[in-house]
Amino acid sequence: MSLTDGAVRTAKRAELSAEFYSFPQKYVLGTDPDAKSLDKWRSTISSLVEISKDEDGDKPSVGQFTQQSMQPHIDHIRSYAALFAGESGLTMGDLGFVSDNPSSAEATKASHESLRVLAEKAQRTFGSCFLNVGYIAACLRDSFPYARRQFYLTEPVWRPAFKPDAAALSGIGDGAIKINQAIPGYFNADNLADLTGIDPSEMDPVDQVDDE
Repeated sequence: MSLTDGAVRTAKRAELSAEFYSFPQKYVLGTDPDAKSLDKWRSTISSLVEISKDEDGDKPSVGQFTQQSMQPHIDHIRSYAALFAGESGLTMGDLGFVSDNPSSAEATKASHESLRVLAEKAQRTFGSCFLNVGYIAACLRDSFPYARRQFYLTEPVWRPAFKPDAAALSGIGDGAIKINQAIPGYFNADNLADLTGIDPSEMDPVDQVDDE
């Protein structure tokens, strides 16, 4: 929350600075104190401002203060985004800061590894909580104090934190084939669905051949 609050403050400063960035301050030196003052608004939006010489042939000098830059505010917001990405396990690209040299698909996937580990840890924590809720609900439903050891073998099944792509599916398939060669039947349609997040087909293999 402190990081998001700091980013909001920086955005507000950038919004205020944008007004001075759009209309930089100008100055005029050496004007006659008895001369008619310039219309500030008209001199700001006019494409041409005429300032005539005085009786002695002198003319005032016109200048402009250094224009403010928005880059420091952008860098400040980027630093908050980097801190937030480190805390949340996201990447700068996830937060909208696209790099000029984008990473490869493998590098992008590796950068989300900490987020996947965090999600799997949350699944284990939530699974234990769900089991406790189910235990209490069963006790209240049946008005019977069941022993907790009756639930210790129960394990919640979660879908993969990230949907596997074609490369991941190919790796899972190769690994399952090699393990099944060493231990026949170790992987089957029931536990492969937990790894891939894809339910097995309900069609009979004979029907699939007939369709082809």
